[in-house]
Amino acid sequence: MKNKINFYFNNFVNPLLYYIDKDGNSVFRNFCLFKNNGNIYKKTIPVKEAGHILEKRIEFGKKLRLYNISFTIILYLIFLHFMFSFSGLFLLETIWILLFFAGRFYAAETYKKLLIRNYGEYQITDFTPPLKPEKNAEYKKHFASKIVLFFILMTIFVSFAFCLLGLIKYNVNKEKPNYNTAEILSNLYLKIYPPIPLIYEIRACEDYISGDFGSATNNYLKVFKMNTITFKRKDYTKFANLLYLVKKSNGSQNAIDVFNEYATKYKTTISQQSKLLWIKSMFSIANEITDFVEADYNDLLASIDKNDKANQFYILSDKAYMLYLMKDYNKAIEIYNYIIPYAKDNKDKYSKDIPRLLAERGFAKKQLHDKTGANADFVESKINLYEIQKYEPQIIEPEFILEKF
Repeated sequence: MKNKINFYFNNFVNPLLYYIDKDGNSVFRNFCLFKNNGNIYKKTIPVKEAGHILEKRIEFGKKLRLYNISFTIILYLIFLHFMFSFSGLFLLETIWILLFFAGRFYAAETYKKLLIRNYGEYQITDFTPPLKPEKNAEYKKHFASKIVLFFILMTIFVSFAFCLLGLIKYNVNKEKPNYNTAEILSNLYLKIYPPIPLIYEIRACEDYISGDFGSATNNYLKVFKMNTITFKRKDYTKFANLLYLVKKSNGSQNAIDVFNEYATKYKTTISQQSKLLWIKSMFSIANEITDFVEADYNDLLASIDKNDKANQFYILSDKAYMLYLMKDYNKAIEIYNYIIPYAKDNKDKYSKDIPRLLAERGFAKKQLHDKTGANADFVESKINLYEIQKYEPQIIEPEFILEKF
């Protein structure tokens, strides 16, 4: 195996195209990569006589390199602008391999005909020119320098992407954001680099500011289509913004449908699902689409382990809050009557939640004209009565949240 690797490596490193072996045989290098890659003639062909053949071989090599570079760039651009997906990448990689070997096959056949026309039939052999160790080391050093140059160029290419992204962020994060400049830089970025969610997030913000909610929605959907694997803290804001934008462009019910579609694509914890449900429920209540709010909470509660008391507690707390906003005060009080004693029995975990829950239950009782019960809860909560109004459950009207990038 080691000998084979060295053989193929030397093929790449060695720039020679022709030599005369110790038996006086003439060997021309062909275009094969993985087989015997020399064409041998059982006669001596002086280098001077073979010169015009070698010039043709060099010309073929240059054209082949240009061909490889050209279709590589073209396929890369097709991938960026028309087929940016895993399946597109797989298809274009397959096409690249086919084109690469098709080019070598064509060059090999053309060169083969040229040799036969000039010198007749040949035999296939290994292309192993006799080289002094120092000469071989020189070739390897020259080949290594090409590899280093390639990595330098790739580093510059990647660094330029980070520079563009940095300039885009700088322009949109300024005190007075310059979205025009950011858009120009974004267009440049997308012409030469793979798209990333950040670009479409910024475009969505620009569209929102200009009032083009349809375009903003489309850009935001691209963000979600590109990233449905890992769920991050910032994604809560993205989902809230998605609801707002789809509502503005296609209506509230469509907003909830789109929200459900993409929320289920993420792999989320129960805590994350609970927070997402809070966002959707608040939006549903604010837009008077409350048919499935309670059912959604029941489904989430049914999906968790019976021993997961902490998540049950907080989900029930959220459910009671939403029932209050839906003016179903009796059901809300039933939940508060269950979770408040539980919190008191587990003060080590929920002592900070007890005042809030008592205040919320007090407001629910107040809505049912139970002033005595409401005042008892307010007093027991030990919240300053001048501050108690802040604890009444409130509908938060959905709006677009502009964040720093």
